[in-house]
Amino acid sequence: MAKKKETVVNSLSEKEAKKEIAKLMEEIRLHQHSYYVKNNATISDFEFDKLFRRLQDLEEQFPQLKDPASPTLIVGSDLDKDFEKFQHKLPVLSLINTYNDDELLDWVNKTDPEGIYSVEWKIDGASIVLYYENGMLQNGVTRGSGGVGDDVTDNIRTIRNIPLRLPDSKSVYLRGEVFMTYKDFEEFNEISSGKYANPRNLAAGSIKQKNSSDTAKRPLRIFAYDATFPNQTKKIKTHQEILSQLDQLKFPLAPDTVYVTGSKIAKTIKDFKKKKESLGFPTDGLVIKLNDISKRDALGYTSHSPRWARAYKFDAVMKESKIVDITYAVGRTGKITPRAEIEPVNLAGTTVTFATLHNQDYIDELGVGIGAIVRVAKRGEIIPAVEEVVTPGKDVFKIPDRCPSCKTKTIKKDGLVDLFCPNSDCPDRVKNGIIFFCQRKQMDIEGLGDKQIEFLYDQDYIRSIADLYDLKDQKEKLMEEEGFGEKSVSIILKGIEDSKQKDFRFVLPSIGLPEIGHKVTELLIEHGVDSIDQILNISKDADKIEALLEIPGIGPSTVQAFRENFGDKKILKLIERLKKAGLKMKADPIKVADRQPFAGQSWCVTGSFENFQPRDKAMDLIVYYGGRKVSAVSSKTTHLLAGPGAGSKLEKANELGIAVYDEKQFLALLKSEGINFKDSI
Repeated sequence: MAKKKETVVNSLSEKEAKKEIAKLMEEIRLHQHSYYVKNNATISDFEFDKLFRRLQDLEEQFPQLKDPASPTLIVGSDLDKDFEKFQHKLPVLSLINTYNDDELLDWVNKTDPEGIYSVEWKIDGASIVLYYENGMLQNGVTRGSGGVGDDVTDNIRTIRNIPLRLPDSKSVYLRGEVFMTYKDFEEFNEISSGKYANPRNLAAGSIKQKNSSDTAKRPLRIFAYDATFPNQTKKIKTHQEILSQLDQLKFPLAPDTVYVTGSKIAKTIKDFKKKKESLGFPTDGLVIKLNDISKRDALGYTSHSPRWARAYKFDAVMKESKIVDITYAVGRTGKITPRAEIEPVNLAGTTVTFATLHNQDYIDELGVGIGAIVRVAKRGEIIPAVEEVVTPGKDVFKIPDRCPSCKTKTIKKDGLVDLFCPNSDCPDRVKNGIIFFCQRKQMDIEGLGDKQIEFLYDQDYIRSIADLYDLKDQKEKLMEEEGFGEKSVSIILKGIEDSKQKDFRFVLPSIGLPEIGHKVTELLIEHGVDSIDQILNISKDADKIEALLEIPGIGPSTVQAFRENFGDKKILKLIERLKKAGLKMKADPIKVADRQPFAGQSWCVTGSFENFQPRDKAMDLIVYYGGRKVSAVSSKTTHLLAGPGAGSKLEKANELGIAVYDEKQFLALLKSEGINFKDSI
């Protein structure tokens, strides 16, 4: 391999090498800026590493041409002029990436083939360094340039599973990754009209919000993966000891970390790959680290990365195809997403015929046109996307300024690059709104999939979600349609009828009103607004609408959406029709015990628990025995149940003098009340 690299490099003269080095440095810096500052990767990690390694090779062959400010000497920077700068107390370096077993095992054999290595998930989020002095969180800092980072402490303090105070007075300098689970991302993106591309971008952008109250609304989490204990007298001997200490200090750690000899790493990687599909959080590979700290010290560092660790990247499988056309998808919120119709290719076990192009900016960056030969990958192994252009097609494609479905003039909003159709009666918007209403996590209407709903709309059976409840009047006609026999129609009509039993907790968010999703619905119900009549009553009074801001978790954008939604005559008419159809417009009363020991109490929960998984099971117990659960700590909260990883809620509870129970104390409380929690849950 060394000879091959030397031959390629030696084919250049010094003048040619100087020119290529300058070009590579400029290109690498542009990609680093896009990734670290704009949170928008413009090329794949694999392609970036090819550029980076090419520059390293040239600088090694022509050391006289190496620029003191070369990207190979520094870590990519995410510094932002709007934040105070913080000088890191430890070097915050990046890892060298490997993309196949041979490359990784070659490094293991050169490093320590008989040594013990940790193998752990590489979380795809935003890197952060937490500085604890005498047990208290003092600073939360982005990686920045590796030497200096942005101080985002106020934002970091809002992340729920970051402890603000440690169980003892240790000083700890900790590295971690801020991320968002797929479930949390989907739910947050849903109430945000689908404006975010992926969990990684949203996590990175969230810790850079100008107002910490905005960060607090986002369901961020952290996994810790390394630390230094500056004042500790007992010398730490292994990485395993570091993680063990972090666990004892109640820091959340990524699951599945194992310690194996170098000879078992290949098999271990296979085991991790099998687990990857079922993970609930985003990961783009593994991190392999030498476990022995003394061996690490002997190996040392380069200016860019430690010599004792490597990242093993799960590079997305890409296939080449040809773009035969570019069409559009118009979502229920009106967002217009261009997509490439491609010659069919098999990707990750499925045949792909469409791949997203995101928006006009993305099209322009790639230079995509009809007829182009492109490489397609599955982002997050879910959504096929055009990643690279191999051969340009015709002219770079331009999205028309009219909605492809209804021809309404498109608009941009909220400073986004995406185009939106503002017409609420747009056929594609309406269809997708009905599809959303019928989905499993919404009203869960059996028998009504995307194709059936599109057919019913196109054939004028339905024009809104309210029309679903009149379909029974067209049963005979519908059974005459191809693909709609008596059995399938009966299943559909039964599914529609059964949906009338769904709790108001599902009905309201299923309507698909901006900002009024499941979380906001739960907040309203928790605070006594548990029916459509109450909501409509509030909507008629400006003071009552503003009073919604007093509910923790509801902000100005939600209040504004509330005002607009329930002041819209079309929406009011729709609600009235659904009401007449028999849908539940008041939340079902929660089943409670005869005995009410928690009556008059308001409980909130934070952290994680051994006996209550998910932790809402503890809150269900409180409610069953007469208490009230709330999702945020306020002056009206009487109790907080706090487990390991408790964050800002615990801090606020202490400030307000609220009674705080850990899991052991809570179990003792249940026992004192004669409650067998295992039988109850």
